[in-house]
Amino acid sequence: MSAAVVQASDGAVVAHETIATLSIQGADDGMRRLLACIDRVVQRAPVGWDAIAGIGVGCTGPLDIARGLIQNPFTLPGWDDLPIVPMLAAAFDKPVLLLNDAHAAALGEHQIGAGRGTQHMIYLTISTGIGSGLILDGRLYQGRRGLAGEVGHHAIALDGIPCYCGRQGCWEMYASGPAIATRAQTRVTPDSPLWAEAAGQPETITARMVGAAAQRGDALAIELLHETGMYIGVGIANLINTLAPEMVVLGGGVMQSHTFLLPALHATIQQQHYAEHAAEVHIVLAQLGLHAGVIGAAFGILRMLSHIL
Repeated sequence: MSAAVVQASDGAVVAHETIATLSIQGADDGMRRLLACIDRVVQRAPVGWDAIAGIGVGCTGPLDIARGLIQNPFTLPGWDDLPIVPMLAAAFDKPVLLLNDAHAAALGEHQIGAGRGTQHMIYLTISTGIGSGLILDGRLYQGRRGLAGEVGHHAIALDGIPCYCGRQGCWEMYASGPAIATRAQTRVTPDSPLWAEAAGQPETITARMVGAAAQRGDALAIELLHETGMYIGVGIANLINTLAPEMVVLGGGVMQSHTFLLPALHATIQQQHYAEHAAEVHIVLAQLGLHAGVIGAAFGILRMLSHIL
């Protein structure tokens, strides 16, 4: 969990702190520590509480945006139906906005990051899962109940790998960090450097380990990342054909291996795009890193207060 004070004029982060989520310890403990973290960050900022316009929150979905509830038993077990907006509003007496975390990061990248100046932008975070934030006609598109952008669960293989959501062939089962790790675990052999790095325990291989092995020239790791680039490209081609964006911004931990992912990603999009404009879509890396979410959440509350969100 991260808290930051963000300067409205230019998006500069003037105070920041990150603490462990420790969701298994329960929502009461998590909220107690989050409230304390927010208070510490404001105390360290060069402004006081009087200068704080409001509090923007980015959180993994699904969420109930209208009621300000976290509804994510998948990664926040025990926090389901947590009324985070009413709790923050009561604690700090400030307006509060709840956003999907990918939506918040999209706002950040659109406001001062890689997507600045675009009218139609797709932000993708490719990490443990795949999420997105959609900027359409210059504004964040949230859809009904704020549920737009769950692109990780569009199917790219109808009879494909079963997903925890109950469907089969979801994009993130092929292109996320866990997908990379699973393929590596099933294909690694004792003569591979990856096997040695995992100390002969392939079940411990992670996507981060695959990326590091690729940097050292491991042939299997490079092959796995090229495959992943192809799978990412399939999903992006679908999104380009559906939404006709000017730009696709790529963030998330998996994209740290972009050197090995991008060639196959671009080749796949060129093969699979439908509309003529697809060749003109700019596909770029995110610029704001770990600050994208807090910056975007801050601009989200400012937009809400200005009635333009």
